[in-house]
Amino acid sequence: MLRRSLLHAAAAAPLSSPLSSPLFAAPGQPARTGFRRGVNFTAERPDIYGTAGARENLAKLLDYGVNSIAVVPYGFSPSDAPTVRLPGERSWESDSGVRDVATEARRLGLRVLMKPHIWVRGGFPGKLHYASPTDRAAWFAEYAKFLDHYARMAQEVGAEMFAVGNEFVQLSKYETEWRALIARARGIFKGPITYAAVQGEEFETLRFWDAVDYIGLNNYYPLPDTLDCTPVLRKVETVQKRYRKPVLFTECGYASVRTPHREPWDSSRREVYFEDQARCYEALLKTFYQQPWMAGFYWWKLGSNGRGGETDFSHSPYRKPAMDVLARYYRSKKR
Repeated sequence: MLRRSLLHAAAAAPLSSPLSSPLFAAPGQPARTGFRRGVNFTAERPDIYGTAGARENLAKLLDYGVNSIAVVPYGFSPSDAPTVRLPGERSWESDSGVRDVATEARRLGLRVLMKPHIWVRGGFPGKLHYASPTDRAAWFAEYAKFLDHYARMAQEVGAEMFAVGNEFVQLSKYETEWRALIARARGIFKGPITYAAVQGEEFETLRFWDAVDYIGLNNYYPLPDTLDCTPVLRKVETVQKRYRKPVLFTECGYASVRTPHREPWDSSRREVYFEDQARCYEALLKTFYQQPWMAGFYWWKLGSNGRGGETDFSHSPYRKPAMDVLARYYRSKKR
């Protein structure tokens, strides 16, 4: 991939090696591999993808040592029908907006992970399941067209990496179908490919990790009150040692509330409390940042509208102590 021989040669180098070339290449040419000091840069009103506000907030990420963003367009699947619908031009993640934010990111020298998601009612694609083989085949056929669309876009804008899926806990069990999707994506996108698995059974038992270039984990493993990340480290190491692939945290994060480590995925509580979020950032980064097989982090999430600050209880670290922790690691350039 990345004109195959070039990427494999780069991937064979130590993951901690500094880049010896610019972080972005000519259009259609993926950036060289290296450690991703990343965030998920999601479209949020009013400054959705394609707006001047989004571009301004994107540029601010450079001050914190960020060198990579995940661009997150959403498609839609109803839970009662095997269909996948692309967003329209009035969407927060319109095609023109996705191209705009990806192009601007590359102009700024940022790597781009194109990470399309599927939105279902309630937001979690892991509950999608089609018991009927006919319905399941229909959904995979629809999803293949969805992936084709974003794989072409990723190639056009010179994205560094492409994610073929995100948190399909029930559907990722169908190994044959996913291997076919990965092969199909490789026919369009010439850079490295990952899959973003949810913590737990999906991540630990996925059978097609050998078919992708990076093991992707949406790391919302709960932590004990001591914030000891060692048990999580052991789980990740077990998968990494089996497949001998570099690991990306395609998502990780904690809400700005008390004890967010107990249910890191939860952002429904509205009691604003910053200190525990910062402590969780410190614990996770301290444990994983220097692991030789670790390829980077994409924190969830920094919105295109710059949301954050003293009244914000969400996962955003922006204008909070957690962002200072993040910047201290990212600006250290130790990876």
